[in-house]
Amino acid sequence: MASSRGEAGLVRFRPITQVAHFFLFLGMTLCFLTGLALFFKIGEDQLFAGWGRALGLPTNPPTRQLISWLHDIIGPILMLVGVVIALAASVRPHTIKLALPTREDLRVLSGIIKHRLGMARERPKVGFYHPLQKLWIWTVVVGLILVGSSGLLLVVEKWFAVKLMSDYVRGLVSLLHLIGAFMFFAALPIHFLMAVAPINWPVLKSQFLFRGRVPLHWWRYHHPAYVEEILGSREESSG
Repeated sequence: MASSRGEAGLVRFRPITQVAHFFLFLGMTLCFLTGLALFFKIGEDQLFAGWGRALGLPTNPPTRQLISWLHDIIGPILMLVGVVIALAASVRPHTIKLALPTREDLRVLSGIIKHRLGMARERPKVGFYHPLQKLWIWTVVVGLILVGSSGLLLVVEKWFAVKLMSDYVRGLVSLLHLIGAFMFFAALPIHFLMAVAPINWPVLKSQFLFRGRVPLHWWRYHHPAYVEEILGSREESSG
């Protein structure tokens, strides 16, 4: 349980999971930037004209555009690699159970809000995930499913010049793609701001160094219920 400097710590995410995080973040950012240039294109004029010209947006046909390769192929492949690594390395029944929303999350979140407002003395003990973290996770999951499934249909039609959908269905699929993209990428700045917040620097440092372990004092402050669960189970097994 000791960290590299001898300070007690618990594993937040395994190094292999952090590799998956890197691929996901890179693919999400790439699709986000190129998606903006594609979405705001109006004829030959668009709000992100500089990005578009730099990425070959004016090229015809669309499948020869560098921006199409980045948005339709390379970005999704990077995200897919990240998802596969995460599923292969980290998803276990216990891990999935930790991320599932429960009624207890509502009680904990309500208690935290009351504590922040001075309406309660004690702050509820948080487990491995904060209730808002779970909300963020499932927002990303739903957004990823919408973006991936709708994007696959749109990309097949675009790259293979086939008509799989009627105009009405294509419009509906495009709308679902935009909704998923909004959910997916609205989570990006939230995740970034939380990651760079000084209070979370121990976690950020652990991820950059691929250590996986975060000091125990950080765990005790942010996720005391999880610390009690882990230390209690270890004491029972040793006893």
